[in-house]
Amino acid sequence: MHYIEKNSIEDEHHYLYKHSDIAENEKRCGYNGDAVNHEHDVDEGDKHHTFNRILRYKRNIEPMIRGPYNAKKSSRYVELVLVVDNTFYKEMESKIYKVERYCKDITNIINGIYSSLNIFVALVGVVTWTERNEIEFSENGDTTLTNFLYYRREKLIKQHPNDNAQLITKVTFNNGVVGKALKGPICTYQFSGGVNNNHSPVIGLVATTIAHEMGHNFGMEHDTNECACPEERCIMAPSSSSVAPKHWSNCSVEYLALAFEHGMDYCLRNKPESLFGSPVCGNGFVEPGEQCDCGLPERCTNTCCNATTCLLNANASCATGECCDLSTCKPMKAGTICRSADIECDLPEYCTGHSEYCPADFYKLDTEPCEGGKAYCYHGYCRTRSDQCKILWGNTGKTSDEQCYKMNTKGNRHGNCGYNILNREFAKCDDENVLCGMLHCN
Repeated sequence: MHYIEKNSIEDEHHYLYKHSDIAENEKRCGYNGDAVNHEHDVDEGDKHHTFNRILRYKRNIEPMIRGPYNAKKSSRYVELVLVVDNTFYKEMESKIYKVERYCKDITNIINGIYSSLNIFVALVGVVTWTERNEIEFSENGDTTLTNFLYYRREKLIKQHPNDNAQLITKVTFNNGVVGKALKGPICTYQFSGGVNNNHSPVIGLVATTIAHEMGHNFGMEHDTNECACPEERCIMAPSSSSVAPKHWSNCSVEYLALAFEHGMDYCLRNKPESLFGSPVCGNGFVEPGEQCDCGLPERCTNTCCNATTCLLNANASCATGECCDLSTCKPMKAGTICRSADIECDLPEYCTGHSEYCPADFYKLDTEPCEGGKAYCYHGYCRTRSDQCKILWGNTGKTSDEQCYKMNTKGNRHGNCGYNILNREFAKCDDENVLCGMLHCN
């Protein structure tokens, strides 16, 4: 096996080297099952807003960012911020443009890895510690992770809002550990992140490490011998080699489905409104100046788009959008359903016949009765309290007696009408609005 990499100084030159030239001892993830975040004390703001933010407000304005071409109504989007520490900044000759290009390239690979799961990873920020490190590092991966997550919630997320943040460092962790993350907190502002050692000159191997740690954030465990994998190792293998895996095991897919069933994806439904360093051909999102973008050339399966130039192929009039027929590269006929009404409060949308994009998402008026009068439509969704409890606790979950909801007038962690992450204050519910506050289940 050979690897090809760009010359970091001259774009027109590349390095070609053998697999054996970089073969080292196995690297491993520091996750051992003891750091599982099954029962972490999720911030009260996250608890309260889980269902108020299951899907963010549907926008009717024309977005600047289009795509990905293979996105579906059920797609999830991770708005990622990469943090580069001072050691790696110096490794990149203290040149910001090199750091930023590296981060764009590595995110494109991570996005390619996750796109098979109908998850698209978008780089929305790069933070480089040019003067000094902003956290204390330790050879103990757990300590460094704890310090980074504290930095994320206290500083980073206020300056650069994100769904997930990953640190890249040249600091070496004990026992061959190259990455560390908690399991299951992808949409929490407290715990959604990981730390990663830049352990290889092959960018694909480092990208796989970051994808692996993010997998823990999605609720995935390490693969075991019982897991089915189409190659020797899959992404969530407990250790890595000098061959970058490209597939997810059946176990990873099952863990992900379980996490989504429990509503852990509530922050991942909105498409990013802007990307870092836009436009970037190969990131899978159609940005200003591009006609299409089908991701990395080696992963692009779109015959309508030139993956190298992000321009349409000859005779193609579209390559992206719910109303683009990818078999003909032409817009679909007018009246074709492009976004079905899968739930009671939603409305279907139809192709216009002249645009490759589905019209804006419309839904029934807010306060329209639904569920036989048990609830009201709001932003296209009918959400009874019992339904929300079932998402949290399974089929046996149900809403508590209305007496319990009177606690929401207290404005504390046991009952409230919201939580301000920045000033860490709970809002009290008015008496008439107690049922709109914190969910109480039994």
